[in-house]
Amino acid sequence: MNKILLTLILFLIVSSCCREDSIETARYELTADELALLPYSKGQKINFVHSNGYSFDFNVIEDKIEWKEYHDFCEWNCCGNDYFSYQVKTTILESTYPKFHFVFSLGGTRFNDYYPQVLNLEINNRYFIQFPYDTLTNFICDSITQTTYYDSISLNNQMYYEVCMRNFDSYNFINDSSVLVPMSVYFNNLGLIQLKMSNYETYTINN
Repeated sequence: MNKILLTLILFLIVSSCCREDSIETARYELTADELALLPYSKGQKINFVHSNGYSFDFNVIEDKIEWKEYHDFCEWNCCGNDYFSYQVKTTILESTYPKFHFVFSLGGTRFNDYYPQVLNLEINNRYFIQFPYDTLTNFICDSITQTTYYDSISLNNQMYYEVCMRNFDSYNFINDSSVLVPMSVYFNNLGLIQLKMSNYETYTINN
């Protein structure tokens, strides 16, 4: 009986061993124009000013590019499961006071024919927003993406050009005016140029 059980266990072990190597079927690398959408470098300090005049720095604590793999879901015993690789850029900005933690990311959507590429922004692990862009790396500004384009705009008495603005979806669902949340962000080739809060106070790049 023990021999039969041992034989069965060995058969299951051998049959579950994968004898085929996974094959990479494609690689999706971020272009130079895509990388330029996040014009930051680790160790950089970016000065911002509050609408009441308080000046502070954002510190770029991370700016990295890495390769990731996508594998089709397989519950068990998947041998020779093909995959494709894609590049992701992640940049993190932090400030001490006011306390902000911004995470920007690019990559992971260019292989999908149904959705445009996006620049993702996450603030303090709670508020999220996306700037979709086309194959020429131009931000898609229309009613569908709820993104507004400005040829030029004055922010904190400074002119900025080719600016995209988008409201946070979460702001539209806040009924309590005493709750302070991010309302909108303004973005151009400098990166983030302004964050507007729900009480209409602003944090603007000070260049």
